[in-house]
Amino acid sequence: MKKIDWSTYKFRASQTSKLLVGKIEFVEEIDEQIKELINKRDVLVHENKRLKWTETNESDLKKLIEKKKTPIFKRLPKTMTNELRKIHRSETFERDFSFTNKYVEKGNMEEENAISLYQSYRKKVLGEKNTFFLNNKKRVSNEWISGEVDLTDTNDVENCNEGFDIKCSWELDTFPYPEDDLGTIYEAQNQSYMWLTGAEKWTTAYCLVNTNEHLLHREKEKWRYTLGYHKIDATMSDKQREKIEKLVSDKMRELEIRYIYDYDKFTNDNSGHLLEISRGEWYEKGYDIPLKSRIVEKVSTRNESLIEDLKERIKISREYLSFLDSL
Repeated sequence: MKKIDWSTYKFRASQTSKLLVGKIEFVEEIDEQIKELINKRDVLVHENKRLKWTETNESDLKKLIEKKKTPIFKRLPKTMTNELRKIHRSETFERDFSFTNKYVEKGNMEEENAISLYQSYRKKVLGEKNTFFLNNKKRVSNEWISGEVDLTDTNDVENCNEGFDIKCSWELDTFPYPEDDLGTIYEAQNQSYMWLTGAEKWTTAYCLVNTNEHLLHREKEKWRYTLGYHKIDATMSDKQREKIEKLVSDKMRELEIRYIYDYDKFTNDNSGHLLEISRGEWYEKGYDIPLKSRIVEKVSTRNESLIEDLKERIKISREYLSFLDSL
């Protein structure tokens, strides 16, 4: 069991969105509600005979008075407290609760390819001169948070004007449109990165890169099993076997079209993978997706108000984490 000084705990940039979810009722707001009810009870009811002071009004007033006495860290939104409880147990008992799935796996495995794709996009599509990025591996921190950003315009995380966060979409179906909102999770993350580095602009770049051989093979094997390929044996009739083989072959072709967007790069990177679709057929049918259609950028600009809100919530979160130690 690890003893932690929660009063100085630094949250990761990836956690900040959970701290910003929901409304916190501060004492000033509760006071205002109490004043309104007292004014109704002591003034308005007497001035307007149609108004009545009800049992519900009295109950609401008592609840607000009790709420005011409650420490603010006990009045946090549920999403926020759930995240803080998770952090408390993870850090105290040194357990990793990180979540993973095939989407996260692809993002981790294909990060370098995504960076290369983004560099090509900036150079060939946008005509940008600054296209050489080094994948940052340095974690930076301030008094409140810490984070490991992906890319910066200067390749120096401590001296940059803008930065870039790379996201690998699982497939075309999950790839965003340019007009889609960035969303609160990545917006909070971008604001955290700007807070850490002093940058004024941060871009989330969604990249549509090929699914690697390992993940594609896993998808294929799953469908081979689902379609009964493992049941083929000598006792099976030719007609039954041919039916299953046709179903499997069609599904393999479908998966290749779903998860490959640059045929030549996939075959160069995975020369041992046997594809159902030949190069000639692939290009004849135009299955490659153009470079300009494989990047979507979402730009965030520095929001001091959000950063100040986050500071306030971190103060309260530290109090709650300390409170959990006493339980």
